[in-house]
Amino acid sequence: MLTTQSRKFLIGAAVALTAGFGANAALAQEVNLSLVIWDPAQRDGVQLAVDAFEAANPDIKVTLEQVPSDQYYTKLDAALGAGEGPDVMWQSSRASYYVAGGALQPLDEYIARDGVSLDAYNQTIAGLYNIDGKQYGMPKDFDAWTMVYNANVFEELGVTPPTADWIWDDMVRIAEDVKAKQAGGADIPLYVYYNWNNGVASLVHSLGGTVIKDGKGYMSSEEGVMALNMMRDLQDQGLITKVADSADLNPVSALISGTVAIAEIPSWNLSLLSRADVPEGSFHVLHLPAVNGAWMTDTNGLSYVMNAHSDHKEEAWELIKFLTSDEGAVLHAQGGAGLPANAAPEASAAFVEANSALVGLEDALAAQQPYPRTTTAYPKVIPPQQQINGSIMNSFYAGKISAEDAAAQIDELVTRALVQ
Repeated sequence: MLTTQSRKFLIGAAVALTAGFGANAALAQEVNLSLVIWDPAQRDGVQLAVDAFEAANPDIKVTLEQVPSDQYYTKLDAALGAGEGPDVMWQSSRASYYVAGGALQPLDEYIARDGVSLDAYNQTIAGLYNIDGKQYGMPKDFDAWTMVYNANVFEELGVTPPTADWIWDDMVRIAEDVKAKQAGGADIPLYVYYNWNNGVASLVHSLGGTVIKDGKGYMSSEEGVMALNMMRDLQDQGLITKVADSADLNPVSALISGTVAIAEIPSWNLSLLSRADVPEGSFHVLHLPAVNGAWMTDTNGLSYVMNAHSDHKEEAWELIKFLTSDEGAVLHAQGGAGLPANAAPEASAAFVEANSALVGLEDALAAQQPYPRTTTAYPKVIPPQQQINGSIMNSFYAGKISAEDAAAQIDELVTRALVQ
């Protein structure tokens, strides 16, 4: 990851543009652009949009590369640090680090020139990429969290499945009923996101709390400690796999195979379920169970950004503009990419249609109660995540420390990061 102090990029002089060259001008010669993403589940959707862009712009060729997520930022740091890297790329909550390093091109000039309105996008996501008063990214998608159950498992076990008005206690009761009837030693009733930044923090918000307050960590609040205990109770009751044994558990695959009855699935993975070779009506989608009358979920969103070192900035902008346009958003969705941040009704409709095999999806999406993910709203707390979700949370789930001790240790790390 880039840091402000140690990885300043040297931005070369801007490439001179030919006289009269603009967004709609004909290009004199073929230009080759590079586009890098990280999620293989979304590659088909991105490629579908790229193909349409190339058809409309025959003098621009785009090479799409998908880099594994655990290698993405390492490779990006190395390439951008050398003044190279892709012309266009995905960015997330780490964007501010790359802006501080001078690696990303502000898009305000292009947006104003071409009359692109940011009002056409999810405002939370659009705002994430406005850094120090400049817009560095065009929103691609936004995250929604859903609970999906395998109806075949419930039918085979003779257990009544959950309904849209379920609460946390319902989830626990249903998981207990499933557990009592599951025969396979590897079968588990439930999968939820148990790390701090996603599952635990969302539970805190649903309880009416927050994990950061007045510039300091606030997990030691009543809501924070309660959320930790609620999550560990699921493990201790055998309703989710022991956290220490869950590193290799793929919830999508487990849901498809039926080894998991109910699983928390983010929007960017829903297409994997839609395309699964299972009987019609197998997967039903709900919002998360209500806690204290709420079911808050953290949201983030990716954007397409431009390399400040690109030799083809005009063409790169044309690509970004198309990929995030109404047409581009629809094509992304049709090809299996994540939930579009483009607010056009046809974009969200395309996502629902592309995932029509998932019963109840449209209602579950409409019922979302999102809040900005902690690491998105506070990028400074990204660096301690490994320690929080590693030594602290692992020790907590292993029963080595109490919820109060885990909360205090998290608060210490978060507060230290925020004041730096």
